[in-house]
Amino acid sequence: MNLNLVYELIQTTDDFIQLFLRLVAGIIIFPYGMQKLLGWFNDFGGGVGIRESLLRIRQKNVPVFIGWLIIIGQSFGSIALILGCFGRLAALGNFIIFTGALITHSADGWTMNWSGKKKGKVSNILYCCFPCFWL
Repeated sequence: MNLNLVYELIQTTDDFIQLFLRLVAGIIIFPYGMQKLLGWFNDFGGGVGIRESLLRIRQKNVPVFIGWLIIIGQSFGSIALILGCFGRLAALGNFIIFTGALITHSADGWTMNWSGKKKGKVSNILYCCFPCFWL
């Protein structure tokens, strides 16, 4: 195994901008991952846990295996971003998750549901931030 590849995956730079972006993205994604994994954070639409998350994901015709990858990616990926360990791998995983979410929910638009309506303000800010981790 090439040790340079492993080093590139686990190393973190001392750049404060990348630290800030990792922390912001990790803090934003953390509640959604824990909501899916453990059922925490009722304020974000109800703590649903693994069983209900997989049922909801399955209703959107997403395979169960992919559903598990989504739950693991958001849960442990957010922690990895916050800690700076495997940040690039976590950013790539979450980038794939957000791309899939954008495609899956494109009929509704990617909304910020502040008004209580299904249709809302389109927000791709977080989606656009993920390529910054590869700088």
